[in-house]
Amino acid sequence: MRMLRTLLLVIAPCAALAQRPDPRVERAPLLPVQAVVAKQTGSTEITVSWPKTDGVVGYFIGRLAPPNGWGRLYPAHPLDTTYVDRKVEAGRRYTYAVRADYGASRVSRMTTSDTVIVDESYVAVGGGGAMADSARETPVESRDVIAQRAYRAGRSANLRWWLEGERLHQQPWLRAAAASDFPEEELVSRWKEIGVAAILYSHILKREPTGNELRTQVNALVGGKPWRDIWRELAQSSEREQRFGAWAGAPMTLDQARRTFNWAVPRTGEQCFGGLGPACSGGVPEIYGWVQPRWHDYFTMPDGTRMASVELGVAVGSILHDNACMDAPQGTGIACQGWEPVTDLTKHAGVPAAMEWNKASWNVIDGRGWRTVFGPYPVDATQRRSWYDDLRPVPARRAMMAKPLGPLVLPILDQPYRGRERRASRMLEAPTGARLDGTDGAFCKRKQFKDTQAPIGKAPLGICW
Repeated sequence: MRMLRTLLLVIAPCAALAQRPDPRVERAPLLPVQAVVAKQTGSTEITVSWPKTDGVVGYFIGRLAPPNGWGRLYPAHPLDTTYVDRKVEAGRRYTYAVRADYGASRVSRMTTSDTVIVDESYVAVGGGGAMADSARETPVESRDVIAQRAYRAGRSANLRWWLEGERLHQQPWLRAAAASDFPEEELVSRWKEIGVAAILYSHILKREPTGNELRTQVNALVGGKPWRDIWRELAQSSEREQRFGAWAGAPMTLDQARRTFNWAVPRTGEQCFGGLGPACSGGVPEIYGWVQPRWHDYFTMPDGTRMASVELGVAVGSILHDNACMDAPQGTGIACQGWEPVTDLTKHAGVPAAMEWNKASWNVIDGRGWRTVFGPYPVDATQRRSWYDDLRPVPARRAMMAKPLGPLVLPILDQPYRGRERRASRMLEAPTGARLDGTDGAFCKRKQFKDTQAPIGKAPLGICW
């Protein structure tokens, strides 16, 4: 949304200072399973066990048996803390992992066992198990230990990368490497490619790649495939859409964007779609602190592209304005292309995006909005121009606006928004405690207000439940 700087500076002294919505409460981290032990207990049998974890509704068990990737095992009862794998083969290596399931799609990180090599000379003795000719267990290093050693070796050979943002990606790298079937020397030699894959899956799909996925992406990167192409494929994948409801922002050429979003003519990139200000910049007077962008969690890609996420102010008016500008013929909408001094002073309700523009302006002045996180995107605005949020059209939520006459407006919200939204903006929902126009309850996360008020000289006010 291109906010009208001069208008807001004129009105600002008469407006109350904006209030920030209450910050969201972070959930406590989920405790993982403390240890996983795997031992051969028969000629074609391995027993896996782990201690009980309080508060769980079950466990997820995985098995890695190269050259195959991780596969799911199913216990007889979800709360069992022992599993007997009777489908093992002599001479093969098996590694097991357990995640604690806390319900409501809340699952802990993976805890892995040592790797077991099935010995064909194993025989049962006295109801127990023993190795023929030598009652011994061959010590085998765990994949976690191997991954940690490979990480240190690979990092020492790539000191020019990951110096910024390493804390974000070290653990994803280690988990991806431990879950893979890469030998240690390949973990070191492909340290950078594994790191790129860890970054992509962590930021876009919020998980680590499986062993097969890691192998595929590492091979693609070694073969010269740009990381931006892989980013776009994951960002616009069916998994991303099904899990999060929309694609992630991704780099695209003008022609790719035109074909993807079915535009008649090419449009430049759109980032922070629905946020206040053009392309994640805020763009309104500094007096409105709740609007201003704050970049955080910086990291650098191997080609030097500096990336970060950005927290930014959002208002229902900015959401409606960005969507109205997408549907307005290019060059006709109010402030869709930036500052338009004469047009803004003479606008009326019939001009495209005019009512949405005024609603956004007054939402900022009255502190009716919230803050949310967008991205990550390139920090450099020139590099960011080729990034697009999910701009596929969807039906709009109910919202009301007022008729404007130039920069003035009566606080009577009797004009319904008749346009569409995009998937990126539909993901923007106001948290508990956010203040909105009293007609915009559909934009609350819980779709309703816990309180409504009628301020003198202002549009009705609602506070999200």
